[in-house]
Amino acid sequence: MNAARPQRFADRSAAGSMLGELVAAQGLGSDVVVLGLLRGGVPVAEPVAARLGASLGALAVRKLGIPDEPEVAFGAVASYRRQRVVHHVPHIHEYALRRFSPAALETVEHQASAKLRHLASKFEAFAPDCAGRTVVLCDDGLATGATMAAALRVVSLSGPASLAVAVPVSPAKVLRELSAYADAVICFRSPPDFSSVGTYYEDFSQVSEPAILRLLADFGTKK
Repeated sequence: MNAARPQRFADRSAAGSMLGELVAAQGLGSDVVVLGLLRGGVPVAEPVAARLGASLGALAVRKLGIPDEPEVAFGAVASYRRQRVVHHVPHIHEYALRRFSPAALETVEHQASAKLRHLASKFEAFAPDCAGRTVVLCDDGLATGATMAAALRVVSLSGPASLAVAVPVSPAKVLRELSAYADAVICFRSPPDFSSVGTYYEDFSQVSEPAILRLLADFGTKK
């Protein structure tokens, strides 16, 4: 018997529109900042911010992939307003260390950190102050939760009043783990047979940096 096809979002913007209604129902208050994780999280964050009447920004993150399994993240690095955090997913990091030397994993971190600095500098103009405000972090979905955990940890250094995660799709286990870093974790769909984020989208094409810059600039003109 063929497995049932999972319900899919049309694209990131459509997922963000649906997620925005769910987030709005939480009553997060009036002084809200919505940050999209670069790059795929920003098209999700934009309709969420529009629905909430919130500020919109972008947060630079880079996954730390296992050398021969780059899609499997043993951690992530994140940067926001010149603060930087390295986060390791304990059980995946331990697995990676059993297979590779600490030096090999440090090389991955150094390479990711260099790319992170470039990304953060490119989007520096779109990093609203979070001090004393409610911050909602959005991505297009979560697999290991490494990038979101790093993002939460780096934003917490800015002194927000509260932190929330909002994503269209994620495994339930990852949502539970992220509750250690966030005051609220909001997810539109948490399938028991989760496979990969892209499985839940009709259009999951790459998002270019110029497209994200245009989206952020256009949102600013509408405010």
